[in-house]
Amino acid sequence: MRDIFLILHSGIIFYSLLFGAVFFGQWFGDKFRKTLDLRLAWSMFFFGLSVNSICFMIADFWMTFEPLNTQFVALGYIALMLTLTAFFVAIEMVLPYNTRHILTIFGIISTFLPLVIPRVFFEPLALLDAILALIGIALFLRYAWSITAGDVRSSVQWVVLAFIIGWLGFLGRSETGYLIGVSIYALSLFLLTIGILIFGYVLSTSPALDELDWNKQIVELYVIQMGGILVCHHQFVENPDIDQVLTAAGIAGVQSLFQEITRSDTGLNIVSIGEYEILFAHGAAFTCVLIAKKPYKVLLNKVQEFTDKFESEYGTVLQQFEGSLREFHTADDLINSLF
Repeated sequence: MRDIFLILHSGIIFYSLLFGAVFFGQWFGDKFRKTLDLRLAWSMFFFGLSVNSICFMIADFWMTFEPLNTQFVALGYIALMLTLTAFFVAIEMVLPYNTRHILTIFGIISTFLPLVIPRVFFEPLALLDAILALIGIALFLRYAWSITAGDVRSSVQWVVLAFIIGWLGFLGRSETGYLIGVSIYALSLFLLTIGILIFGYVLSTSPALDELDWNKQIVELYVIQMGGILVCHHQFVENPDIDQVLTAAGIAGVQSLFQEITRSDTGLNIVSIGEYEILFAHGAAFTCVLIAKKPYKVLLNKVQEFTDKFESEYGTVLQQFEGSLREFHTADDLINSLF
C-alpha cells in the first residue's frame, strides 16, 4: 500500500501546485490586479494544500522519528490552516452577508495554534476549521443558487460537489482515518485528489465566482416589439435623461441594419458601445435588450431566461399587438423575480 499512498499523495501535490500556479498566473498577469482578489486567494488555497500534503508525506514516510515527525506534522497543519484561511477569505469576499470576517479571523488564529498546542489537539483543531469551511460552502451555495442561472448555476453546483468530495477525503486522510483502516485512508486520498481536480478545473474554467456581482452590472432592460415599439422598460440604475422610446427605436433600427448587412435572421447577441455592453435575446415577435457594464455569461443566461418566460406569458398578446401596453403591467413582477 505504500506505493499507492505515495502515488495519491503525489497526485494531490501535483494538482494543488498546478492550480495554484494557474490562479497566481491569472492574478499576476492582470495589470489591474488587487491584493484582495479571488484569484490570489484561490492560489494561496492550492499552494497551502500542496505544502500540507508535502509535510504530511515526509512525516509519514521518512521523518518517522521524534522530534522531526511532530515538527513536520505541525508544519503540515500550519499549511492546512493557511489553506482554510485563504478559503475563508475567498468565501467572505463573495458572500453579501455581514460576517465581520469571523471565519477569516478564526482561520488566522488557527494557523499559529499548532506552534503552541500539544500534537493531540492538531486533529480537533483541523476538524473545527473543516466544519467552519463546510458552513461557509453551504452559505455560498445558498447565496449563489439564488442569483445565478444556466451554465453559471451548473458551475456552482460542480464547485460545491467537488468541495464536499474533497472535504470527505480530508476527514479520512487524518491519523484517525489511518487507524480505522488503510483502505479507508487510501480511499480518502483518492477522494481528496478527485475533489481537488474537479474543484480547480471548474474554478479556473468557469465564471461561477467572478460573476456573482452581476446585479451591480445591470443598467436597463428593454422589451421591443418587432416593429420597434417599446413594450416594456425597466431601469436598474435611475437615469432621468434617458428617452426610453427613442432608445428602443434606435436599438431596433441598429439591429435591423446589422441583420441586413450580415444577411442574418438570428439578430444581434452582444454589442459593445463605450463602457456598456448590450445583450440581446430574441422571442418570436419581440427582442429583449439588457444594457450592462460587463458581458457576464450569467447575464446572457438571465436575459434568455427572462425572454423565455416573457414569451410564455405574453407571447399571444404580442402576436396580436395593436399598441396597448395595459396587458404588460405585471411584467415588473417577472423582472423583479429574475433580476
